[in-house]
Amino acid sequence: MHSSVRRYVSPEEHAFFPKLVRDPLPALPEIVWPTDLLSDTGGANLVNFNSIILKRFISDVIPSTTNDGDDEQYGSSVLADITLLQALSRRVHYGKFVAESKYRDNPEEYQRLVNEGDADGVMALLTNAVVEEQVLARSRIKAGTYGRDPMRKTTLPETDSDVDASTFIASTVAKALMAAQEAKLNQCEECKVKPGIIESIYRDIIIPLTKYVEVAYLFKRCGREPPEEYEVDKIVDGEVRMNIKDI
Repeated sequence: MHSSVRRYVSPEEHAFFPKLVRDPLPALPEIVWPTDLLSDTGGANLVNFNSIILKRFISDVIPSTTNDGDDEQYGSSVLADITLLQALSRRVHYGKFVAESKYRDNPEEYQRLVNEGDADGVMALLTNAVVEEQVLARSRIKAGTYGRDPMRKTTLPETDSDVDASTFIASTVAKALMAAQEAKLNQCEECKVKPGIIESIYRDIIIPLTKYVEVAYLFKRCGREPPEEYEVDKIVDGEVRMNIKDI
């Protein structure tokens, strides 16, 4: 259904089951995308890590973010899974766009490293540890802020006639700061999922897979196949598996 309405003609979208993708409905006009977003050299633009994302989603993300039991909400659960999987896929495969940008900024150095088969060097060159730490902090704070019932009594003051607008705003800001601090300490009792778990999903799955995509893309972009540890069908489970018992 999604392919029929042109979802997978977007360079941002990747099908989890490409064999089931069909041509868009003929009644829909063709969408013309810019041709210079990604390189097709060596099939770099075709890098697709969805099989790994699906495996990690089933084996790690679901067990770490849900409770045991059966709530019988099968239909809504499937729709939520589709939304989450495509969001994860889009986030991870943004690595291709990032890699292309980094390549254009420093093509000689990336080409040299690839020619030498130095995957570790490519990984080191594209890694920005400061940005990664910012992403982790933001994911934890957002999980602590938005992963709770916004209307619980401890979140907002009563809006009676004795509470003016400035007091209401100040109280709301204070509660938001408290939520951020709770998220930092991973002590959010009201959160549906502990902020530390969301942070771990970013640290142990999303960020590593994004960087794997970047390395695979850059190797193909520079005319060589990536080392086998960066090939989708060769990545072993332990490479990007969350250590849930330590969360």
